[in-house]
Amino acid sequence: MSQQPSPSTNTPIDSIDGQPHISSALRVHDDLIRFAITEDDISRLDNGDREFDIIGQPRALRALHMALQMRGRGYNLFVTGVPGTGRRSAVFQVAEQYRDDTSRLKDYAYVFNFRRHDRPRLLTFAPGAGDRFRAAVKALVETVQRSLEALSENRGFTEQRDRIIIEAEGRENRALRDFEGRLGKEGFQIVQVEDSQDQRTDIAPVVDGEATSFDAVQKRVNGGEIEESHWRALREKYYQYMDEMNQIFIRLRGERSRVEQSLKELRVGAVAPHLEAAIAEIRTTFEGEEIHGWLDELRTDMVENIEWFMPADNDAPQDEPGEPQLARYDVNVIVDHGSTARAPLIFESHPDYQKLFGSQEFSLEPTGEARSSFMMLRAGALLSASGGFLVLRAEDVIPHDELWNALKRAINDARAEIRPVPGPFPVQAGALKPEPAPIDVKVILTGPEPLYDILFNQDEEFGKLFKVPAEFDSMMNRTDETTREYVGFTRMISRDEGLLPLEPSGVAAIVEYGIRLSEFRDKLSTRFSLVADVMREADHWARSEGRTTIDRAVINRTLAERRFLYNLPEEKIDEQIISGELLIGVTGSAVGRINGLAVIDRGFYAFARPMLITARTAPGSDGIINIERESGLSGELHDKGIYILEGFLQSKYAKDFPLSITASVCFEQSYVEVDGDSASSAEVYVLLSSIAEVPLRQDIAVTGSVNQMGEIQPVGGISEKIEGFFAVCKYLGLTGTQGVIIPRQNLPNLILDREVQEAILDRRFHIYAVATIDEGLEILTGMDAGARSARGRFEGGTVNAVVERRLREMAHQVKSFGGN
Repeated sequence: MSQQPSPSTNTPIDSIDGQPHISSALRVHDDLIRFAITEDDISRLDNGDREFDIIGQPRALRALHMALQMRGRGYNLFVTGVPGTGRRSAVFQVAEQYRDDTSRLKDYAYVFNFRRHDRPRLLTFAPGAGDRFRAAVKALVETVQRSLEALSENRGFTEQRDRIIIEAEGRENRALRDFEGRLGKEGFQIVQVEDSQDQRTDIAPVVDGEATSFDAVQKRVNGGEIEESHWRALREKYYQYMDEMNQIFIRLRGERSRVEQSLKELRVGAVAPHLEAAIAEIRTTFEGEEIHGWLDELRTDMVENIEWFMPADNDAPQDEPGEPQLARYDVNVIVDHGSTARAPLIFESHPDYQKLFGSQEFSLEPTGEARSSFMMLRAGALLSASGGFLVLRAEDVIPHDELWNALKRAINDARAEIRPVPGPFPVQAGALKPEPAPIDVKVILTGPEPLYDILFNQDEEFGKLFKVPAEFDSMMNRTDETTREYVGFTRMISRDEGLLPLEPSGVAAIVEYGIRLSEFRDKLSTRFSLVADVMREADHWARSEGRTTIDRAVINRTLAERRFLYNLPEEKIDEQIISGELLIGVTGSAVGRINGLAVIDRGFYAFARPMLITARTAPGSDGIINIERESGLSGELHDKGIYILEGFLQSKYAKDFPLSITASVCFEQSYVEVDGDSASSAEVYVLLSSIAEVPLRQDIAVTGSVNQMGEIQPVGGISEKIEGFFAVCKYLGLTGTQGVIIPRQNLPNLILDREVQEAILDRRFHIYAVATIDEGLEILTGMDAGARSARGRFEGGTVNAVVERRLREMAHQVKSFGGN
């Protein structure tokens, strides 16, 4: 059963202006409440549209310059930082400074492998030389074709060719004539027989002056017209002459092959001078052992297949459909830097295996089979960026194991291989295995803040490949120089994007927004994308109002419009507080109850609201029970805070007796996970209130973590927490006594909106900064906290004395109960 707030029975030690003296002493000074950037500040620092470099990232810039300049293996970059800090813009801006160095650029070309047709060979060239090499090889092929075509007009060649052909035909005719003569004498004749769709040469007996089939002869034998012995003699001679004819045909085919070889040698001999001269010229123009070696193999293959180059009207074999033989003498230049003036800088926004490493295209044969060739190889980003820079988002690559592992191999080996996309299915038939290509590329990965540390510790290869982290900070020191750059940034965005001009008051409001984003008075946020978004939205609202400039009022409206778009959950919570559905009291005092402050961070919008924290205590040995943890709603950091509470009670009070307490601490009406330790000081206060039965002020909300020595530690979201409690007090009614206790170390984080500042300066709301639990107790209870005397005892009548007495009583009760 929850205890309702009741009037405090404790009288303040002293009062000034209606407030306790202790509270007045710990109240934050007005100078620390006031915060504003004035128009005069902007006018003093505004240099107009001056040019400026990347703002607020000296460490990251040094890392970028170092990594981009170094040529050692593994000096690739991993750029980290929160979104909006300008990581990508900075990478491109710095890399631009090193693109004039084109000394590492190469052209890449794949050529036919005459020894292993499925393994295309790689040739590399100086920038632009690859395309010239392809043109030279093409000219070589045309030279051979023209030379062969011109042979028909060469009298010496034609005479030799005709002599070889005539002599061969004469020998063939004589052999066939002699054989046919002998056949005629023996009563046989050579005939052509239709067999299915083919025609074949056969021998038939001559009967009565006509060639007759053996089937017809058999019928005449059966009819008694021909003697059986004559029939058997015919059959025997038939087989003898068939064997002889086959041997003659074999000899003739051999003879024809020799004739073809003689004609081939004749053609080669005629073309050789032109071929040798053309290849020699190519060798002179293009140096390199690999290039010269391939040219030697090219010459040999062209000589062996000289008939492929014959004119179309020649009897020599021509290209077969789907298999153009002369295509093997082409050159596939997959990377051509002939018109490249600067080193490549490539950002691959949607990387997959093919986009990074290249692809093999396939064509469908008439048979339905897929076929690829060296001319169907295409370069990926690694080859295209070789000699320059390749930028990738880590989140696009690392989640894909095959892609990430292949990228690491390529970086480590300095080689990229174009192969079929790895996957669960078998490699496609007809796939090639091209020679891997050497690469010299600086890989730059961008990713979120913790990712570099995670990869470095979990992936043993990562640290060897990405030796340089460029860490982008989300904030920078606020000095005149950095503020001047901030102002310059706003001018640049306004100019480049055609936004309405900014008045000095508008610039001042934007700078204040940047300070608030950083959460430190002496810092500026470097999340420039968020700052630019405010300017763009302000331009929209200014134009909708018919304004011609953007001033502070427009910026304030812009932020108010944003708040309205995002604060639906905030409004729902306020409705529940106002209706009493959420039990939040902001007046009076109560035992075992306190208003803690919780930040609800939606990522794009954060706000804070009070949360009732209660404690109940009794003698026992269970220690402090974290109800959130028992119900599965406590995070690890909150669990740690609860353990610290026990250490604080033990060291602070139970010095000469055992801590014998069973206590429960609960975040009332909380149904989501609670994490963080920013409420641990509030949990101490409410626990001590329950132990001592001393009421705590309900008009004071508390934030801050605590250590085992009772020292208050800083927390995040201070401004949101103060503004959140102020909003609730405003809804329920401001009394002039309400306020928030914050850690003293959080004073530099006070960046409050104008309404809250004015309420504090008018003493309608109060901020107290404390360094210890004792200071907070005095504000919340109105009693002296009490310090130990030389005898080790707390002064009577103080909060600490009451707490220690009650804990001692609990220890005796537990001991007595156990004795019974």
